[in-house]
Amino acid sequence: MGIKWLLDGHHVYVVSTCKESRAACIMLCHLLLQTVKNQQSAGVSPGQPHLLLYNLAKIKDMEKAVNDLSQAARGGSLYVIADEVSGSRYFRTVCDKLLTQVPHLHLWAASCYHGYAPSGWQVEYLTRPLRSPPVVVREVEQDWSMFKGHVLPYRQRGVPDHTDGPPVRRLYHRGHGHSGDRPGDCVTCGRDVASFLCSLRVGVTGNVTTTATTVTSTKGATTPPCLQWRDVLVLYRDKISADAIYHSGMMKGLKEASIPVRVMKDNDIEDVATARSDVVWVMDGQRVCSLERKVVVCVEDYGTARLYSMSRCTSQLVIVYDSNEPKGN
Repeated sequence: MGIKWLLDGHHVYVVSTCKESRAACIMLCHLLLQTVKNQQSAGVSPGQPHLLLYNLAKIKDMEKAVNDLSQAARGGSLYVIADEVSGSRYFRTVCDKLLTQVPHLHLWAASCYHGYAPSGWQVEYLTRPLRSPPVVVREVEQDWSMFKGHVLPYRQRGVPDHTDGPPVRRLYHRGHGHSGDRPGDCVTCGRDVASFLCSLRVGVTGNVTTTATTVTSTKGATTPPCLQWRDVLVLYRDKISADAIYHSGMMKGLKEASIPVRVMKDNDIEDVATARSDVVWVMDGQRVCSLERKVVVCVEDYGTARLYSMSRCTSQLVIVYDSNEPKGN
């Protein structure tokens, strides 16, 4: 819809409603800008995308969002996309107030949680798992959010599964050499993760891996590309600071193995969203809603890790457990 509105000459406002939606909205705005540049090079003058960042858990930001967007309306029309919206009641308030102030409001929003749409708005449920392979989908389905009904369960894919996907690699925080209370605190766990990434030949120039890539061709077999470091995310449990991650044993173990790792801070979100730097980004799993990578390392099966972290994986999933047995299995 964003592209359609741009091609019709409208300004499109991409609205981030919370910290967790920053990366998704930045990526979306980046994709829309690419469309604009392509059209301009072809001699077409489309509309322009605009990125607006709020924290709608705060009433002050809610009032600012209503004011900014109502003033942005042109000729009584406004075009808004909000991805990964929070469940805050203030988002519904923004929508309801804009309806009263903007005669022709065009607003599309998305969330992994259901039941948060403003009353009377058209709702579609998109529950077919199309991006992750079945082996990853089965892990995500065990998240407590689905059991509790906060997130709707997956439906059947509806298209053939050509492969189940690479088997999930399960590592355990136990045995000789392991230290700390959790895998994230453990240097040995970091070394184990590094060893597995190296076994995938990630970042090896001139070599290929078939383990975590899927390449299809209508003209016969093709050679799968090498995995790059930018294809990998290492995601910690929710609500952990960047500083704590930076000084963790996991990071030390990865660095010892010469893995190019960086901890995402607020000013790195655009770099992460666009996969600009060829590095392995490490962060709290809630900070990457909607982003996807071929290889995802989930440090601990904890809380909403399955929903926020494991669902980001499009091929090879790695889980580092803090106990002997996987939770939910």
